[in-house]
Amino acid sequence: MRGYSHLISQTITPIILIAFVLSGAKVAAHHGFGAHYDADQYITIEGVVTDFEFVNPHSFVYIETIDDAGDTVVRWCEMQARTHMQRKGITAQSFTVGDRIKVGGFQARRDALGCEFAVGELADGTILTLRSRAGQSQYSAPVVAADSGVFGMWYRKSFPGAGSETDPRDVLTAAGAAAHENYDVLTENPILTCSPVSPVRAWSQPGTPTEIRREGDNVIIHHEFMDVVRVIHMNTDEFPEDAPRTEIGYSIGRFEGGDLLIETGRFSAASIRAGNLHTEDFHFSERLTIDSDNADLVLTWIATDPRYYSEPLVGSRIMTRTDLTMGRYDCVSEIGHEAHSE
Repeated sequence: MRGYSHLISQTITPIILIAFVLSGAKVAAHHGFGAHYDADQYITIEGVVTDFEFVNPHSFVYIETIDDAGDTVVRWCEMQARTHMQRKGITAQSFTVGDRIKVGGFQARRDALGCEFAVGELADGTILTLRSRAGQSQYSAPVVAADSGVFGMWYRKSFPGAGSETDPRDVLTAAGAAAHENYDVLTENPILTCSPVSPVRAWSQPGTPTEIRREGDNVIIHHEFMDVVRVIHMNTDEFPEDAPRTEIGYSIGRFEGGDLLIETGRFSAASIRAGNLHTEDFHFSERLTIDSDNADLVLTWIATDPRYYSEPLVGSRIMTRTDLTMGRYDCVSEIGHEAHSE
């Protein structure tokens, strides 16, 4: 395995400390919501439900209403994933065609009929809150008492304590800039085709659990997001040359004290996340450790791709234990509108 311990001491520590202090606004600004919806334009829609698409990665409700000109129109509002809303008690029957509904949300930037669902009053009086008035997604999960290891069911903490990362666009090489020049993040977002995208993206999904468990000689990292299952091969320190190249790559690992160290290579040319491409030279190093103060799971990572990025990309994610059960994501592509947010 590559020398992760050396990289972590030389790279992660100083940059993460700076990132937590300085980059919160940058990370929030680059999140998908702001690209598609205007957080400063809060609107209210009252009308009748005409359709409800209850799917992953995003659900949609369609509402017949009267516009400012007095005309009857059908507006649509994008919502959280089915798995997120199920944990709030929402079912496919919660939005019934013909029901009255009142929705507060954020105006879509490119479609006058579109919105991002924030708060809704359903026909039975239920109040469903998916975003705050500031535009921040609202997730929740039961937290359970910690034990001493990395194994178990984990749930990403809410912002701003969810972690941080550097912006890949700040360190593009000339080749990287050329590769990104014609990339359209709105239409080429791999989430739209139900792609797992990358390990970085899988760790980044809020509102869904991640399970870390042993299976024989291997460690399994199972993200509910996109039903991603990563096999961490613990009995080798080399990448097999015949291992297929995939978006998730081939992972090898070892324990150092109680920490789990993972190296992943054999990637196909793909995306780190929407808007950030990488080549087959992409390499991803992770350290998973338990915070001795609060028993959170802390992931720190370093990614390198010298063809596209002049410096290592670093980041962190912070997870808390939960007693949620793992569900099926069962992503459905080509549902709703093009204006999907992450």
